[in-house]
Parts: sequence; structure tokens; C-alpha cells
Amino acid sequence: MTVFNGFNSSSKILQYTDKLNNFLNCDKTLIVTELDLTNKCNNKCPACTGIKENGEELTWEEIQMIARDLHALGNQGVIISGGGEPLMHKDFIKALELLKSYGMQIGLNSNGLALTEDKAEAIAKYCTYFRISLDAGSPEMYKKTHGMEPAAYEKVISNIKLMSDVKKRTGSEVSFTTGFLTSSMTASDMEAFIKVSKENGAGAGQFRPFTGDDFDISSEYKRLKEKYEDENFKVLASLQKYERFDEGMGHAYTKCRGMFFSTVITANCRMYACLHHRQDPNFLIGDMRGEGKSLREVWNSYRKWMVYENIDPNMCPPFCRNDSFNIVLDGLATDINHKEFL
Repeated sequence: MTVFNGFNSSSKILQYTDKLNNFLNCDKTLIVTELDLTNKCNNKCPACTGIKENGEELTWEEIQMIARDLHALGNQGVIISGGGEPLMHKDFIKALELLKSYGMQIGLNSNGLALTEDKAEAIAKYCTYFRISLDAGSPEMYKKTHGMEPAAYEKVISNIKLMSDVKKRTGSEVSFTTGFLTSSMTASDMEAFIKVSKENGAGAGQFRPFTGDDFDISSEYKRLKEKYEDENFKVLASLQKYERFDEGMGHAYTKCRGMFFSTVITANCRMYACLHHRQDPNFLIGDMRGEGKSLREVWNSYRKWMVYENIDPNMCPPFCRNDSFNIVLDGLATDINHKEFL
């Protein structure tokens, strides 16, 4: 049975004592890399932060180089996301197989619309987790969140069922969930989302706050958890984010040390310090395609340190990818009085 950890990165980072040692001694630190295979997308999300207009994609040769160098750098996990919609890349299945051959764990975030049986089988075989971003429990809400007509919503629902069936048929251990971004606009569909996710075979429905929206879901989350959760289905939430709403939207640390453990490679073969700042030149670590460099050359360049020194966390979104383990890492760097006396 799949055990869900509650999506708390602050506890995850402490599991990598070797990486923390490397961090303190300036050596290999990468744990997870977000990888954008393509900027092409088949949805029209009104609040999209992607860059699907330019249609950039990684070539197969670039994917091979990235996989090889991530392995050499000791990277542990790859989250295939976007950018655009990863299922639309022509080498999607080959990319999964290649990354897995290097021993890396693979997570996949998708809108689910382009899922087919052969892709579902590859996901079941190679991925550690697969999350379909549904963000609705009705065609009406799906139109608001994804900008798509009812036929697209119904197709995604049928694809959730398809993935569930493939997982059962193959005996796969992939953690298969659906995702829902909460806000004052989407709150009315929270129960319908959980209901349709459970009915169509997802292993869990996960709530996460929409960036910058502090809508309180605590009472509704508790009610839905009590009503729908059982041994085969879980109601989850990124509680480490919701529980900190009262602290405000700022950051308590002055350095983004998380960038040494988590990074992003975009569909135009550039590496950035943070997934929230794709295409921001201030966060650019290196342009592998434009500069003719390998990923290892870019990662080991002096520019990485320049980016680190220039990042102001107060310019970053609240509860970002690196936030929870930045708090932990900030504690490691703090000069504590009388630290010898535990």
C-alpha cells in the first residue's frame, strides 16, 4: 500500500545527510530537478505561468545529455512538468525509460488530457508518482481553471479511470493522485473534486494553495477527510503551507540555499535556480543550448554562485518549492549561542 508523507519538504531534506554534508563542503548537492520537456500545451489555463507561446522543446540529444549529467552529479529525482504539457513531447516514453535507466526516481505532473494507454503503461512502469492537475469537480469549474470546454473535462475524467485501470492491471506501485489548487474561486468545487477523483480510481486527491491565495480550507478539508478517506483513497493537503498562513507571505530567511538541492531545466535547455522564475535572467544559471555547454559545466560554473548571492527571497512567491527546506537550511547556517550545550 502506498504511504503518503504529506508533501512536507522540510522533513525530506533531513533524509539526505550525504547531500547536507556535501552542501557544507561545497560538493555534489542536487537532489531533485524539475524538467520541462516542452512548452507546448493543450490547455488554456487563465492563470498559467508557463511560456507555451514559443513552442520550445528539448531535443532527444539534449534529453540524453541532461540525463547523463544529472546522474553524474548524483541527482536523485526528476519531476517532469512544465513549462507546457509533458505528455505532448514525442519522446515522452523514451525519456521516462532513459531517466529510469540511470536509477533516478521520476515524478510526473500533467493535466492528463493527452494520456493514452501506451503512455499510461510507461508511467505505471517507470514513475514513482503521477499527479493529474484537475483543479475542478465539474465542467463549469474546469472552464474557469483550465479554460477548456466540457468535452476536455470529460476526457480527463476518463483518463483518470484509464490510469487507474492500467495501474491495477500491471500491478504498478506508482502513486497516482489528482491535484486541486484552492482559492476563494475554486472552494465550491472541493467536495466534487474529491468525489470524482475517488469514483474514478485515483489513490488520493491533494489540495494545494494557489500561489498568493490564503483562503482557509481547514474546516472543509477536515470534513472531506472524514467523509471520503478509507484504505484505498486519501484526502491530502500541503499542510505545511496552509498552517503558515497566519505568518504572512514573507520569508524568514535571507538566502535561498534550497537552489543547491532543487533546480529546473526548461524546454529551451536552460538551467534556472528556481521553477518559479523560469525565464527570469536574474535566476539563469546557464544556457546549455546557446552556450554549447553540458549540464555539468553549467552547474559547476561561477555563475551559479553569482545567482545565489543576488537572489532576494522577499521577491519570491510565498511557500515556494524551496521554502520549507530553506527554513531548515537557514537553521544550519545560524550561529547559535552555546550550541555545544544540547
